Amino acid sequence: MIIAIQLKQKRRAIWAAILVVVLAVLVGTNTAFPNNMDESVRQFMASIQSGYGDVVMSIATFLGSPVMDFVYVALLALVLILAGLYVPAIWTLGTIIGGQVVMAIIKTIIHRERPLGHLLSDNGPSFPSQHVFGVFVVAFLIMILVSPNITNTVTRYIINWLVITIALMTALSRMYLGAHFFTDVIAGFLFAYVWVTIAAGSYPKFATYLKDHFKLFQYQEI
Repeated sequence: MIIAIQLKQKRRAIWAAILVVVLAVLVGTNTAFPNNMDESVRQFMASIQSGYGDVVMSIATFLGSPVMDFVYVALLALVLILAGLYVPAIWTLGTIIGGQVVMAIIKTIIHRERPLGHLLSDNGPSFPSQHVFGVFVVAFLIMILVSPNITNTVTRYIINWLVITIALMTALSRMYLGAHFFTDVIAGFLFAYVWVTIAAGSYPKFATYLKDHFKLFQYQEI
């Protein structure tokens, strides 16, 4: 299988899922913790804002926006299709689209208000951060599908470093711009890991089903 998941990754995903649930309960019940911590982080971010920082963080939040996530994944899927890997391409598109749908449902259920002073363009519920979720899903997809196939060690490290840097800068920018609380960002990251792990764990059955039931994929490498 082109995409496979290890036992240790499943264990990490279980712990990440537990943490997400705990955070969701704490946030949903409006408990003092983590609200006090979130407010402290929000005040700190507001205190370090500057003109230069606003520009850098605005660029970072754009690079990690849901629209850009779909662009990244579409390009990745196109590369896979050109390489004749149709099944992984479909799986990649399904992972980001399905994840965003589930994320929207979770945000609606928790329905946390955004921090005071957030930009008017940042509307909708706050928990978890959709920007952070999406950009880390993209990062994990690249690490699963692209990085292992790069033979040059330096190139592989550069790509991984670039991907992680964009993801972390996006997470930081969401707090800096007042769009999300600290726990929104953490939950977005954790849920991204959980979601990609679930998707990767489901890939063998998904790929086998397509290969067995559709002639187009009968001779495809899965």
